[in-house]
Amino acid sequence: MKNYACKIKKKKRLSRKAKFRIALASILLVIVGVFFYYFKIVCPIIITLSEEKVRSLSTQIISNSIAEVLTEENFSYDDIVTITYDSNNDVKTIEVNSVNVNLVARYVTTLVQTEMNDLGEEGIDIALGTFTGIPFLFGVGPMISLQLVPVGTVTTLFKSDFSTAGINQTLHQLYFEIKANVGMVLPAMTTNFETSLDVILCEQVIVGKIPEIYLQGQII
Repeated sequence: MKNYACKIKKKKRLSRKAKFRIALASILLVIVGVFFYYFKIVCPIIITLSEEKVRSLSTQIISNSIAEVLTEENFSYDDIVTITYDSNNDVKTIEVNSVNVNLVARYVTTLVQTEMNDLGEEGIDIALGTFTGIPFLFGVGPMISLQLVPVGTVTTLFKSDFSTAGINQTLHQLYFEIKANVGMVLPAMTTNFETSLDVILCEQVIVGKIPEIYLQGQII
């Protein structure tokens, strides 16, 4: 009888241990599943939506910065480009005032950097439902603020483009390619991406034949 009772107790003990192990394995499986779902399903969705929102805000910041600088400094095409003609009234030289270009670029870069820093402090809001990864819950629920961190510095590259505007007429456009690196802090991870925008600085229609070297963009 004693041996039989001992066997029953051992079975009960084994049964309790087995239940504990099953419960522990189940908990671990759920945790692993949650992490897998978050990093493989939810995070890509959050990153995509956040990038779209940040790019939209960055585009607005860059456009407003260019407009503000040009309004304050009152730069025009003639302040940046000097064109000389030959005796046949064809374009002889096109010279860019690098001092004025660098001045505008510096103003724009500083202003964009400042605005991007302010955006980083404010962050962006994403609805809680979006974190479920379920499409019909996107934008539903209370807002969660995601922190943005400007990475590195804003870079401004000056570019020039020529295009046909009519008979013996050429449209000359000067613009900045502005790039800004942005870091985004998500729960349990961070991600970086680059936002870029081309913004027209000024433009003018040039009358007269233009040498091929300028049409290839070699004006500086």
